[in-house]
Amino acid sequence: MVAPPRYNRMGPRSTNVGYSVKGFVKLGLVILLFVFLGLIVYETAVVQKKPVTNEQVCNIMIGYGYEPQDITNKYYQRDPDFKETLIKCIAVEKNDIRFDFFEFNNQNSAESVFSQAYNDFITQYDDIKKIESDNQSKNVRIYTLDSSGKYCVAIYVSNTAVYAYCNSENKNEINIILDAIDYLEP
Repeated sequence: MVAPPRYNRMGPRSTNVGYSVKGFVKLGLVILLFVFLGLIVYETAVVQKKPVTNEQVCNIMIGYGYEPQDITNKYYQRDPDFKETLIKCIAVEKNDIRFDFFEFNNQNSAESVFSQAYNDFITQYDDIKKIESDNQSKNVRIYTLDSSGKYCVAIYVSNTAVYAYCNSENKNEINIILDAIDYLEP
């Protein structure tokens, strides 16, 4: 006896696959829930660095023997638009060391100062023989360049920015201040 063809043994074939719109909606909601939970975990895991104030930086600089100067008015005179965003700028200039700390009323202005400093350093001191680092986190970016005998730093943390430079052999002087205000690492 010969067996009937296989498709006959399985019964009649249905063209209805059995998927429903409700099933796709449920699957989509489950995926969105996992994405949402993942974003929450990411946001809580990546902690924003807290910016320091100009008073804290002044006190640290004085503690290391520097005499910080308030140069906010110089920036106001140079560019009147700074009056709208710049809260205060303190600076130290001693021998070859220059360290400016800016406090703004918004992060965009701090990022702008960072970008200007970064571009200045790249155009002036970019060399084949260089040591550079560029680290970025949620509300922080730290750029350092050691090249052509100069050490340069551009940083922003939230609404604050640092613009600093010196001869390469004195880079520890700048790094000591940055480490004391916790701006050396993102």
